[in-house]
This record gives sequence, C-alpha cells and structure tokens, in this order.
Amino acid sequence: MTRQRGFTLLESMVAIAILLIILAAATSALLQAQHVADAASQEANTQENLRAGMHFIVRDLMQTGEGIPPQGISIPNNAATSAVADPIGGVFPGNPFAFSPVVPGYQLGAAADTVNAQTGAVLTGGNTDVITLFYADNSLVSSAAGPGGVAAPPLNAYPVTQTAAAPICTGAIAASGLTVTLAPTCFTLPGTPTPIQAGDLILFSNANGTALEYVTSIAGQTLTFAAGDPAKLNQTGLANGTVAAINASAVPTVITRVWMITYYISTATPTEPQLIRQINYPNYPAAAPTYPPQAVGDDLEWLNFTYDIDASVAPVGTYANGPGDAPAPAGVCPACDNSFQIRAVNVLLSGRSEYAVHIGAPYYYRNNLSTQVSIRNLAFVNAFNTSATAPTTPVP
Repeated sequence: MTRQRGFTLLESMVAIAILLIILAAATSALLQAQHVADAASQEANTQENLRAGMHFIVRDLMQTGEGIPPQGISIPNNAATSAVADPIGGVFPGNPFAFSPVVPGYQLGAAADTVNAQTGAVLTGGNTDVITLFYADNSLVSSAAGPGGVAAPPLNAYPVTQTAAAPICTGAIAASGLTVTLAPTCFTLPGTPTPIQAGDLILFSNANGTALEYVTSIAGQTLTFAAGDPAKLNQTGLANGTVAAINASAVPTVITRVWMITYYISTATPTEPQLIRQINYPNYPAAAPTYPPQAVGDDLEWLNFTYDIDASVAPVGTYANGPGDAPAPAGVCPACDNSFQIRAVNVLLSGRSEYAVHIGAPYYYRNNLSTQVSIRNLAFVNAFNTSATAPTTPVP
C-alpha cells in the first residue's frame, strides 16, 4: 500500500511567503501604474483648463477696440479725478477722463493663493493682474424690420432723433441724460439676438464727444439710466463725459451697446482658484444679477499681462508693466506712456492640477501658457512719418 504524502508545515509557509511577495510586487506595480495614469490625467486636465481660459482671453482681445473711438470713451469728470467704479470693487486705474479700449490692472487682482500638497496649508503669493476690454456689440439688431421694410437695422444705424432726412426717427434724449426713447420706426426694443436689458452699457456718440451710461430699466421704447448705478456712470451735473454735456446742443446722436469684459483670478475658494470672465458689472440687479461672474477655467493660479506700445510714437516698444499711466522718463515722449498706445497684449496664464499627484511625495502638477495678441482694431498705425505727420519735437 502506497503512503499518501502532503506538504509539510515548513513547505506551506515558504509557499505562502513566496505568494505574498508576488502579490506585494503586483500590487505595487498596479498602484504605480495607477499613479502614473492619474498623473497623466491631471496633466491633461491642467492643459485643458489653460487652453480654455486662454481661448476666451484671446477671443475677446481680438475684438477689443471694435467700434470704440480712437480717443476712447469719456467718463464723467470735472477735469479732475473720476470716481467711476471697476467691476471687481475698486476704481479704474490709469486715465481718469476716458476708458481706453484696453485698461491694464497691474497687480490689482487677488493674491495668487495655492495649496501645499503635503500639508494642505494655503500659501499666499503675489497679486495677480486684471485686464478690462471694451468693444461694441455689432450683432445687435432691431426686433422688427426697419424703415421701408428693410431688414432689421443695427442699433447705431440711425441717430436717435433725425427729422431732416429720411428715415424720420422721432426719438428723444432727456436733457439730464436720465432716459432715451427710440423711435419704433427706426429701432424696436429690446433687440435681438441678445436683447438689451438692465445692466447693459450704452455708448452715446456725437460731434461733441462720447458718454457711457448704465441701463437700469427698460419700458417699451425707453431706456432709463437712473442714478446710483454700480458703475457710477449715470452721473449728472459734471462738465465732461455725461450725456447732458455732449447733448447740450442739438446734434445727431448715435447710440451703441458696448461690452466691457474683465478677466481676473478669483480665490473665493483658495483651494480652487478660477479664471473669471466678467461682462459689465456683476451686482445689478442685486437679487439676480444680469451678468454674474462666469468661471472659464478652474485651478488657474496666476494671470499676468504686459503690453507693447506704438513704437512709432515711443522710443521703447514695450509698455511699462505698471498700472497703465506710469510717467515716462523726463524728456522722453511724456504723452505716449499710457494705455491708449497699446498695440499688443502679452498674456501669461498658469495653473495646477485639480488633485495632488502621488508619485513619491505628493505634489501638484503645474504648467503655463503664454501668447501675444496684436489687437487688430488698434494695431495699425502710421509707422512711416511724412512731412505732414512727423512730430514737431523729434523723439530720441
């Protein structure tokens, strides 16, 4: 009779030990592969956020200056500093008398908060930049056909009042600038495809200058610009930059809707900084803002802008990395170092991964994108002076 034999205890223990070693190695390899895959996913996510944010910034920069007068948009003032508010709670930097198409905001944004991936502590860096851009809405047309049954005309197709020539527009602009009433034969409110609504900015232009007002309500064919608007644009009694000032004499006045776009970094949640695209002002009406802030990129920590200026006016081609109205060196083009000379914008956007990467010690994956945008509505200048255009004082 053959005796049956099994494994001894020692043999079983050795086999189990070998199996555990193999399982540990396999588990470690799987975890490492998972961490590598997670790192690749976080890298892709970071790149996607950077590209999304940069896409919006570049798109708006390409439209900047469209329909905006070369001298900018006058703002209410008495030949002194203006108290017009910016959309993120401060006062606009730079020229106190007019909005340029590009308004720099050097280090006027939130501090660049980030997070220590190992401890979770919030770390605070330097202040980020803000930029505000202006361009006219060239897509707004009447809600109905225009004079003679023609296709719906744009808002600025005819002056508000026009009696001497066809078509006859029998609108009215209040002497105080409080209201403007449009003739339904020339433009029917609220317009399309994006109707005019409370919170919109309306540019008044005539031979006397420009003024910008903030729509507070609409009733029928009448737009109202009541005092106390969050922008502080609907001011009266000032010598410059108001509708009352430019409408003092009976001259044809055209109105246009203007978009004011502001980009800034929000650190309302320090662990999740966001790139914000703000249209006009965010806090009107208070209960349900018409244009609330819109996040266009997550986990973006840093926003920086530098500017190229008109080299035919200034001896240096790079705009000062400052608030927008820094004085030039003595005797060197004292009038050219301002935001009205901006011809190109250099953008630097930096971000990090949404979650920490665990390969070795935990860390956040970080990357950045940079680009330059030549502002097509501002980039073309006469770089070749003739005897008629040459400056009277040579620029060194």
